[in-house]
Amino acid sequence: MKPGIEFTWRRSFFEETLWPVLANRVKNFERAKVSSGWAGIYSHNTIDQNAIIGQHPNMSGYYLACGFSGHGMQQAPAVGKGLSELIMYEKYKTIDLHPLRIERFAEKDLVIEEAIV
Repeated sequence: MKPGIEFTWRRSFFEETLWPVLANRVKNFERAKVSSGWAGIYSHNTIDQNAIIGQHPNMSGYYLACGFSGHGMQQAPAVGKGLSELIMYEKYKTIDLHPLRIERFAEKDLVIEEAIV
């Protein structure tokens, strides 16, 4: 395999890998017609595929909100609210984002999401 990023969309990957998962979850996908595709960079946390949110353990005053994959726009309002509380009150008040802390990797306390394809 040559180094770099492959930007070629392969219908076979979609049909053999993604399509069965989608069709199993949403029956209407079985009838959908795919006319084309797109390939590009999908930036995400490769360990448990969830965001990394909270204060950096070794850098005082440095906060993280990254690794969202395609969920960033959906989760941005809640993450903004949670981080603002963490910064102002040194704790989460409205929504507990503690499970998404960076330390979870070293602690082997991953957040496994079964719905990610």
